[in-house]
Amino acid sequence: MLSRLRDYFFPPPIEDVAALRRFLSGEASYIAQRATYEFSRNTLAWFGQHHFGDDKFNEAFAVCRWESYAAILAGMVVLTRGHLLSAGVHHDALPAPLTRLYAEALGEYPVPAHRPEGWRDIEEALLGRLRALGADARPEVRAVAAAAATRAFETLPVLSRDKDEDRRVITGAVTFGMISFADRLRTRVDAGSVVERLDPARPSGS
Repeated sequence: MLSRLRDYFFPPPIEDVAALRRFLSGEASYIAQRATYEFSRNTLAWFGQHHFGDDKFNEAFAVCRWESYAAILAGMVVLTRGHLLSAGVHHDALPAPLTRLYAEALGEYPVPAHRPEGWRDIEEALLGRLRALGADARPEVRAVAAAAATRAFETLPVLSRDKDEDRRVITGAVTFGMISFADRLRTRVDAGSVVERLDPARPSGS
């Protein structure tokens, strides 16, 4: 009991790749679910109960939730790369293992119904994104969040009459969550320990 309370208020440092994967996946899942659900609920207002009881609407919402999760998780991997660089690792050593971590996080769940071919295109896009970053590149949190929020906006199951405001709202929600994540990333993830356990030699997807 006491140990659980301690871990809740003072979570242990993240020192290996498996723990890092769980951390990123949990954070991305929470932000994706909260941002898209709250947006949809607020937009639907009194009609929310009816729509969330409709199978077709829930299918559309599931697409949004999954695509948002994948986009937010990809953004978190990009931010994690910047944090790991502080341990002195060469930037070329990070794209493959971080893309593999991303693929493994997505692979922990059944393949969504709307993606019968899986996430391969998204994984390859992240690998290219990581490889394109310069040695000293540290993408700004708000820019990373905005890119992820774009995918969430594109797949939202409901929109108001003011699309610009909708985009601002969902971007704000994702950005708030991403800033909070970035703070925890810096304080919880032991970059040196994680880097020591990365295996850049093993090809991504193997």
